[in-house]
Amino acid sequence: MSSGLTNNPFKVFSPERMSAIDAVDLFVEVSEFNKVQDQGNTMLNGPRGSGKSMLFRYLMPDCQKIARGVPVCDLPFFAVLVSVKNTEPDITEFRRLDDDQYTKTILSDHLLTSFVSSKLFQALIDAAPADAKQPWIDATMDFYMKVLEQFRLCGAKFGPGPPLTDCRRILKRCKELCERSYTDMTGYAKRLPFGTTAAPYDGALCDYSTFLFPVIESAQTLPYLPDAAFYLLIDDAGYLSLDQTKVLNSWIATRNESIVSIKISTQYDYQTFSTFSGRQIQSPHDFQVISIADVYTSRNSTYVANVTQMVNRRLEKAGIKVDAKRFFPKDEEQESRIRAIGDDLRRSWHQRRRGYRPSDDVLRYARPDFIRSLGGAAKSTSTYSYAGFEQLVHISSGQVRYFLEPAAVMYDEQKATLLSDRVAFIPPGTQDSVIRSEAESLMFKDDGVAAEVPKSAIERLRNLIRFLGGLFFQKLISTDAERRVFSVAVSGDPDKDVLEIFEMGVIYGYFHRSSIGNKEGTGRTRLYVLTRRLAPHFKLDPSAFSGYQFITNSRLRHAMNAPDSVLRRVKEIRQSGRGFDELAEDSQLDLF
Repeated sequence: MSSGLTNNPFKVFSPERMSAIDAVDLFVEVSEFNKVQDQGNTMLNGPRGSGKSMLFRYLMPDCQKIARGVPVCDLPFFAVLVSVKNTEPDITEFRRLDDDQYTKTILSDHLLTSFVSSKLFQALIDAAPADAKQPWIDATMDFYMKVLEQFRLCGAKFGPGPPLTDCRRILKRCKELCERSYTDMTGYAKRLPFGTTAAPYDGALCDYSTFLFPVIESAQTLPYLPDAAFYLLIDDAGYLSLDQTKVLNSWIATRNESIVSIKISTQYDYQTFSTFSGRQIQSPHDFQVISIADVYTSRNSTYVANVTQMVNRRLEKAGIKVDAKRFFPKDEEQESRIRAIGDDLRRSWHQRRRGYRPSDDVLRYARPDFIRSLGGAAKSTSTYSYAGFEQLVHISSGQVRYFLEPAAVMYDEQKATLLSDRVAFIPPGTQDSVIRSEAESLMFKDDGVAAEVPKSAIERLRNLIRFLGGLFFQKLISTDAERRVFSVAVSGDPDKDVLEIFEMGVIYGYFHRSSIGNKEGTGRTRLYVLTRRLAPHFKLDPSAFSGYQFITNSRLRHAMNAPDSVLRRVKEIRQSGRGFDELAEDSQLDLF
């Protein structure tokens, strides 16, 4: 059992540092997992905290042999994790070669190949038996000689060195030679002149086709490895330089998935789909695209069930013998009042008939009516309680990390209150307090935003979020048929400036991106879903999934610059009872 999980079952660990047993015990298979683990090049997109790194960790051999109950040699694939974020192979000095693109490309290819090859050899070391018999040692030595031959073909002058009689030591020498090739290049980069001409370089120049690919082909013959495809798991690929991204794209373009499948994870920040030769790699011909956020926010999402399973496993592993719903109880007084409103809606359904059946009206209107009832003269909507397991799951907005992180804070606060290591449940008041604090922190945070992003763009993003949160609240307390709204679509064609702000919001986790049929019925248009992590800040019902609002491009532009004036107009629309359809229609009112 992991000591960290014993102390706080919701503590977030970096998947790379998580033991194989913990990773297997805590992993919950999401609906798109089979697509990722199947042979083929894949791009896995999702914001920070959506579970991409955990999925990659689970694919690694030490986890797979536990999960499948077979030795490594019987696995259907052999995965090699290459984390770019923490060990970025970019070399700042290469920027001096901007006028010598050919040289810069060759050097970038070598650097990325050496970097990934080093991770490959470490994975082979981890998989090799510590007490192998002589036939396996001989096979490993044959592999080593093939590696040396590939190095010589790339211009290296490495000799075979003293004889070795241990599989892991032989593979460690392969890794050392690869690291030497890498450091030779980094040392060369630091000696580059400040002009545009590169100094002479007499070291190895490795690339995918003449080194990494043939080395992987040779590794497939090792008796303790599977004779199956190798998966290169490139985690946080958005941290690669532009040139190295083009190099990686050229690897994908070879389409040798039966031998090497490249799996890339990004936070929607992949720099280019062009190779260094100018060709564009495309989906689905060269790779398939999976967006985790789109999967989680879809109408048929299994996200709630997945998180339930994950939390139950963590509680069990920590020795806490209650399920997720009892550990995070609802505010029963609030839920009783909402049920009473629901009973009234059920009794009056035959007179109103807004939904197809009484339960439809209860689901759609009971909670919004309760939130509206809290407003009154005292303006006490802030007393709505964001407690209860399912509300917390919805507020995490499809990103497991954003359930676990506040849950860990709740657990520590409750433990401190009780002055005990045994926490049986988290009181609704503690849940609500922590989740509100998280929402306020998210709304006003500046950390994590790239330094090169202009302050004016950040301000327009904040204004857009303020406007949409205010709009969705006005919808929630209105008499509209559809009140629970978290999504916005642009009626007509959005312009570049509006799209750039929305896409920046996607990158920094304020929006999920999806699509919907346009108002004209002639195709689809972009749909942006506001993160439910902000529900407590704007006093929204976080359980809304299907509602959306069309808005004109001009109104969105105005809201990005003057959100208060647009929100005043929205409030007038709500008070007049006319409905919000005019927001999706161009008129003189767009100019206010």
